[in-house]
Amino acid sequence: MSNSLLRMIALVGLAAGIAQAQVAPPPPAEKPTEPKYTPPAKQAPAQPQARPAPKPGEAPQASRLKDLPTDIPYPKLAQRDENGKVIRLKELPDILALRANPTVGEKSVDDIMPVIYGRRARFEMLVIENLDLYWQLTAGAISNLDMNNLQELSRVAEMVKPLVGKNTLSEELQSRGILSRTQGGMNEYIVQEYKQAIANEIEASQGQDGMTEFMKFILEDSIHEARLAYQGMLVEAKSKARELLSKTGIENEKVAALSGMISSDPDVVEQEVAEFDAAVRTMTVDEAIRFFTAMREARENPNFSPTVKRIDVMHNLKVNYEGGMQRREIKGNEPIFKGQKKPAEQPEGDN
Repeated sequence: MSNSLLRMIALVGLAAGIAQAQVAPPPPAEKPTEPKYTPPAKQAPAQPQARPAPKPGEAPQASRLKDLPTDIPYPKLAQRDENGKVIRLKELPDILALRANPTVGEKSVDDIMPVIYGRRARFEMLVIENLDLYWQLTAGAISNLDMNNLQELSRVAEMVKPLVGKNTLSEELQSRGILSRTQGGMNEYIVQEYKQAIANEIEASQGQDGMTEFMKFILEDSIHEARLAYQGMLVEAKSKARELLSKTGIENEKVAALSGMISSDPDVVEQEVAEFDAAVRTMTVDEAIRFFTAMREARENPNFSPTVKRIDVMHNLKVNYEGGMQRREIKGNEPIFKGQKKPAEQPEGDN
């Protein structure tokens, strides 16, 4: 058996292991009461058992596809840049899929939001508990991975597992009965369609040599939700860094110097977060754990992240009306998402 084939078999096994990693259950997702979107309680019952998460590039089973309304027009998550390359999503694909999903309307958002808050709390705790692993993974352990070194590959895959969710947001919403089988299946389909587009692009551009890039994509994708939780904590901690340093007794001039609200200019937010991240990483792991823990405990409810915003599931293909939601066709080059200017010649209203 050739070395390349052995590596392929090992990669498949590692990818499956990552997808099925077991972690602590999330806080419960209670229906919101007044005020809306009451965050989940600290104590968590066991989460409903879910099937293993599908791997990137893997489409839903054919038996499920026949029951999904895939023929209804919806905005694809796989958008391309000026060079024709698929734009990698910075937001969670499962959340963006809810907006694209032609079967999900605004009436579902009140039930979806507590789950999103609960998942954010869960991943914040996972990141804090495994901060040393997260720092290593995002400081070159994945990006510098040598696919010819199976021992190193196995080590990195094991590092990833504590930061991987037990299931996806789409699967959790379905297992909790918030999304129907059709709604949840359609959401999974839209997400996997995006990941398949990336897999196809890697294969077309690099062929067999693309296995390295594809495995890195799998690993990066598996910690996407953990990365969003970490970045959210950075944004929140930056706004009160001096106060947190004083409370924890940590002395760090670099972190203190960057204390303050994040910019409202979206063009510089990413840079500011990266700069604050670099400053926080000058702490020891134990200091950073105390720093982020103090930040969470300073909240009115530790499981309620102020960086989580109400999601928007609507676009120009979805039209609300009293009692439910209806869909309409788009014509010509009409923009799909709300807030975009429509062409003057495009008539308003439903078809």
